[in-house]
Amino acid sequence: IMLGVGLSFYFLKYPSYAIKEYRIKASSQVVLAVLYMVVSMRVVPNLERALQFAATNVTGPLAWEMRKLLWDIEMGRYNSANEALTDYIAKWKPENEEFAEALRLIRDSLHQTPERAEKTLDEALDVILEGTKTRMKHYAQDLRTPVMVIHMMGMVLPVLGSIMAPLAAIFLADMVRIEYFFIGYDVILPLALVWFINTTLKKRPMTFSQIDTSSHPDMPPKGCFFIKTGTKRIAVPVMPISLLVVFIFTMPAIYYFSTNPDMFFPSQTQHSQFSLFMSFLIILGIGYGLASYFYLSNFQQMSLQSDVQSTEGEFELALFQLGNRIASGVPPELALESAIDDVKDLKISGLFAIAIRNIRNLGMTFKEAIFDRKYGAILYYPSKLIHNIMGMIVDISEKGIKYAAEGMLTISRYLRNIRETQEYIRELLSETTSSMTFQAYMLTPMVTGLIVSMSDVIIKVLTVLSMRLAKVSAGAALPMNATGLFGFKASGAVPLSAEIFQLVIGIYVIEVIIVLAMFLTKISYGENKVVQWYMAGKMLFASLFMYTAIAMIASATFGGLIAKSVESITS
Repeated sequence: IMLGVGLSFYFLKYPSYAIKEYRIKASSQVVLAVLYMVVSMRVVPNLERALQFAATNVTGPLAWEMRKLLWDIEMGRYNSANEALTDYIAKWKPENEEFAEALRLIRDSLHQTPERAEKTLDEALDVILEGTKTRMKHYAQDLRTPVMVIHMMGMVLPVLGSIMAPLAAIFLADMVRIEYFFIGYDVILPLALVWFINTTLKKRPMTFSQIDTSSHPDMPPKGCFFIKTGTKRIAVPVMPISLLVVFIFTMPAIYYFSTNPDMFFPSQTQHSQFSLFMSFLIILGIGYGLASYFYLSNFQQMSLQSDVQSTEGEFELALFQLGNRIASGVPPELALESAIDDVKDLKISGLFAIAIRNIRNLGMTFKEAIFDRKYGAILYYPSKLIHNIMGMIVDISEKGIKYAAEGMLTISRYLRNIRETQEYIRELLSETTSSMTFQAYMLTPMVTGLIVSMSDVIIKVLTVLSMRLAKVSAGAALPMNATGLFGFKASGAVPLSAEIFQLVIGIYVIEVIIVLAMFLTKISYGENKVVQWYMAGKMLFASLFMYTAIAMIASATFGGLIAKSVESITS
């Protein structure tokens, strides 16, 4: 019945969720779409040409919508681009009011004087940028409650439960079993967290398009990383290395527990620090195996993304310098050589250097030097933003030097506004991301490590007490059920070992660190799998080390002292 109700609710809400997710994905391109339309209208005030220019350069659902709009104009469904844009504005107004307002301003600029039209076009871009800021501000404010819920569901309540877990497993042995803790901590709780996080982050407004490095010449194959040997690059698969890491950590533990099974399962044998450390090796093997795979298969892609992101930030200055050179009457081919001295300390200077080399050595034109399929400079800068804007500049430069210079200076100003908006959004989300980062690196491993050590101490104390109780009941006239009091066995064994409990908590730590990495990535970067898995790998390395160190140190410090005290009292 519960499954049927759940599926019915899912299918009932699926259409509305799907269309909302579709519109949010389309919203990631609205800023660039407005930018392309504004630049196109400043060069040639023609709505149909502006729509075509934007539809060619943007990607995703918004590109399909704009192409469909152009198709409807060609097929005669609309008499003009003005009429088509009016319907399109009405379609977007309930979902993204600032995008609809920006489109309206672009449409209205067609019927204004040139001076007034320029101001209206600038206002259109300001409207979409301010609207994006406002949306992200509201989203950052709305994140406070979900973050608190995730903190409570993922940290506070599980920690409170883990404190009571060893006591419940010992005193209520017939009702509470270790399998229940495994299902609750390692299956149900992580799935609930993932569901809640995905539901929360589906409401995140997309701000800017994602960086795509799949076409970069230095991009390693999936699941591999490059090693350079001289002039050659060798693709090394990551999976064998990760399996080797798992083997190195887990084999000593597997050998130890296979030869000493009493140390792994509840028994009368006194469990030692060494047996607890062997159980930690299993968790370290699993966690570090995953961490090595996540890190090694993504660190080079992450480096490429960082380079592309930094070049996008520098692109505005490079365009400004190049535009100034061209404005003085220098052709683009010669302006590149002059502008490279102004940006030689920036990574974007490599784009100009490659283009100059192609012009000098291969006799290419400005367009070929940038976009040649084999030697083009854009191949080493696989940013959609840089690619589209350079394409726009090449198209504008064909109309004359004056248009090229004006276009570059205008675009550089717009890019500066976009970058300021991105910085503002990053600042809005900094409080949430810093809180979750602290939880992943410090709070979660520290608290769970202390819980494991506390559980180890409690189990050792109760083991000593159960053994003493067994001896007392054997020599005294006690009821027959006294030896089974609170789950104690007649042999003196406690129905739970610290090693088994540590495995349950350790697997939970691995899962919650991955979930937090996913949450942080989607808040800050959207759907970026490279950043997500790279961050998960780094967090697992640091968190599992801290988790193990804190648990072992606390257990060694307090466990022996308390056990000796109990033995002296009961002897």
